Amino acid sequence: MVFPGWEVTRVIPHDVVMGLLTGQYKLYGGVIRWAAGTENAGQIVRHLAPISSQMLGFVPGLNSVSGVINTIQIHHLSTQVGALSQATQQILHVAAGTAALSGLGLVVSCVGFATINNRLKIIDGKLKDIQKDIQAIKEFLASSERARLFAALDSLVKLEKTPVEHRGTILHQARQTLTEISVRYRELLTQATALETAMAYEEFFVLTSLAQIRCTAELRMFDVALDEVEEINQVWQIQGRRVAKEILVGEHPERFLATDFVDSASIAEVVEWLDFINEEAKGYARIDDLRRKLDETWYSKGWKPIKHSGSGLNKNVGVGLEKEQTMVIPSLKKLIARSNVFEGYVDQYHLLAAQNATPTEFEQKIRAVSESSTLDGYIILEPAQPVLAPAQQVLEPVGKTAKRQPFSRSAQTR
Repeated sequence: MVFPGWEVTRVIPHDVVMGLLTGQYKLYGGVIRWAAGTENAGQIVRHLAPISSQMLGFVPGLNSVSGVINTIQIHHLSTQVGALSQATQQILHVAAGTAALSGLGLVVSCVGFATINNRLKIIDGKLKDIQKDIQAIKEFLASSERARLFAALDSLVKLEKTPVEHRGTILHQARQTLTEISVRYRELLTQATALETAMAYEEFFVLTSLAQIRCTAELRMFDVALDEVEEINQVWQIQGRRVAKEILVGEHPERFLATDFVDSASIAEVVEWLDFINEEAKGYARIDDLRRKLDETWYSKGWKPIKHSGSGLNKNVGVGLEKEQTMVIPSLKKLIARSNVFEGYVDQYHLLAAQNATPTEFEQKIRAVSESSTLDGYIILEPAQPVLAPAQQVLEPVGKTAKRQPFSRSAQTR
């Protein structure tokens, strides 16, 4: 078996499709697992993995993750004989859309050192364009950490061309550098209060941390890599919510109900943002909260039947419509996508540890899968044995602790 404990399939079955539609399951980047609050919360149902990083590029017509999910169409397809492959394609499209919006890969094996290096260079160039206007960015670009970061990444990009006997040394040295810099970027992100600096620090913290964790995994230090990815995910979730709540959404989330935003932010997305920053899934009940916050009545006191074409929403409070549409809304979409992708990465590093495979080795396994076993450039991994309820899971003693079977994740880690 190429992937011990897992089988390759080309279709997502009807019960999983329906589980995604009903909220029993949730898609986290390239992982489908039982949603929080369900009986088997955290257990993995499927892994979705692209066979090449090219699958993570631009998705035509993609504006938002929420906009891609056509639940009516998926439900219709899932009830037709022979149409499950089409429903599966829709779900793969959603996963690819999340990856594209997040700016990260769908699986950890696709977030290679070259990918991280290239993305950081693009961001670095954008920061140079605004450094004249923002002193904090200017100081950031001049920092010694930035120079050390690119030097470490440059050595990692050239790793495959380096003699095998020297690769371990390079990985250890780069990991040490990346760990130190990641801690510094974490501090900057925690202290950030302005939109431009917060998003810059977030980007560098994320990519530096992912490079650090990948170094750890490539060195086969799987237990350490699991600790690192759990910690980084926890830090990011806290800071991602803080930035979204305090800097992006701010005190007036009700503004997104206005006509100004109808083409750039759907109601489904607004609800998703508010659920994210409040860490509570209230769904469309959020709209009623916003309506109360608006405190706008259609009929005023002393109403008389007269023709009136004005609007009570013109408050003109905020950073301005252009900045909202070009910076605030895209940043919110990215953070939501990253939250899901990060959760998926945690699951995937657990999978790598269970497979005793480095990210590079796992990527080689994926590429070795025959084309007849793929769908639209993806492979789908399903557990080789049914996922058990928490009370039925078999625990194997490992020292003083217990290790879960590779197909599940404990809900307590959420």
